[in-house]
Amino acid sequence: MPRLNRVQRITLILFLIVLANGVVASFTGYSLIGGDLYTFFLIVFLFLAVVSLLWALFGKWFPKN
Repeated sequence: MPRLNRVQRITLILFLIVLANGVVASFTGYSLIGGDLYTFFLIVFLFLAVVSLLWALFGKWFPKN
């Protein structure tokens, strides 16, 4: 597995937080983090995932210096 860059690592961590919160909430009925923070993490995760995907798709069109 190739090394992950900073955005990908942050996206992975946010995904794991959101996933863990969902699993714990489904088993216990209580979430690890509050609803507002969960929503914030989810929105940031989705945003970073889309940016990473678009960067991977269109990055080769914009050469690095």
